[in-house]
Amino acid sequence: MKNNSEQARLYPLARPVGHVPVIDRYSARFSSDTSHVIAMFMGVQGSSEREIIASGFEEWIKEAMLLGDAPSHFDRARFEDERGALNRLAALYWNSEQKYRSWMESPVVARWLSGEAAIAASCGIWWEPVAVSSERMETITFENCLRGASACPFVELEPTDRTGYWGAARDRIPASGNDRLSGPTVNLDYVPHSRPTHGARISIQPPKGLAVIRSGVSWEACGEQQLRSFEKNIRPKLDEGMKYLRQHPLESGCCSLRQVILENSNGIPMKEAYSLGAFLSLAHLENWAKFHPTHLAIYHRAMAERKRYQNRLELRTYNEIYVIDDKAHNFEYINCHDGTGLVPFFPACK
Repeated sequence: MKNNSEQARLYPLARPVGHVPVIDRYSARFSSDTSHVIAMFMGVQGSSEREIIASGFEEWIKEAMLLGDAPSHFDRARFEDERGALNRLAALYWNSEQKYRSWMESPVVARWLSGEAAIAASCGIWWEPVAVSSERMETITFENCLRGASACPFVELEPTDRTGYWGAARDRIPASGNDRLSGPTVNLDYVPHSRPTHGARISIQPPKGLAVIRSGVSWEACGEQQLRSFEKNIRPKLDEGMKYLRQHPLESGCCSLRQVILENSNGIPMKEAYSLGAFLSLAHLENWAKFHPTHLAIYHRAMAERKRYQNRLELRTYNEIYVIDDKAHNFEYINCHDGTGLVPFFPACK
């Protein structure tokens, strides 16, 4: 496996001298042949369960996962967005750009990506491929909570002390030692809503520096006491924080925020959820995390739980953050409503 430790840093770590984490956490270490990681989030959007079923998404994703260059790992989820539309979502992971492109160009996948089946069922489809150097991403999880990138076969976990302090996420991104991971200085603003989306294909190139985060929580292993504490003390604060980000994109720099429930292979909801967010920059994400009351409420309650239970903590959390460079893959939206993903904020490619 590849050692992800940085060389000499231009920018010092934010980790306080002598810092010792309250509980044990782990980060991904990538195989020696992993230079890039591709995490693609793709979904189907409809006004009813009947439309989602009629789109054929479930049958298609099962077939597509059997292809030779299928992702190394994937999981599925569901959510209802702010417009009341139902969405089914798959998160797909590769460590090979060649395999990713081969899979995307296969007849089975190309047929789905044409949008014809979805439009015939009055559905929208969308896909958001996040392809970055392994130096421009980070993961944090528990040793027995393998989710998302941490569950990929090209990854091993190693203990990390870069957790439990402000700036820890940036410290875990290897490139942060010599790169501020910022893009062009722009303000988030709405594009004119006169842009038609019904029946249209909108292709958007994400700006350099866009930070995509998948942040998850599993309460499946919680006993009665810790489950009660999660439901009473943490979950309401988490929901309030996500609500703020969805409702204040221009203020927070959060371009997209989806709260999803994971499903098992039979489509049954699990006792696990994650938030999938896109921020204009890593700095915007950090600013919300460090200073906004909605995140401080989440953070302080979660830290209180960690200090109380320490390594007896039963609640499992994880996240992965990707900072896009200037070679971003386009995000695609076909027949989706105009509040989907990056559509409200960025112009379509010409």
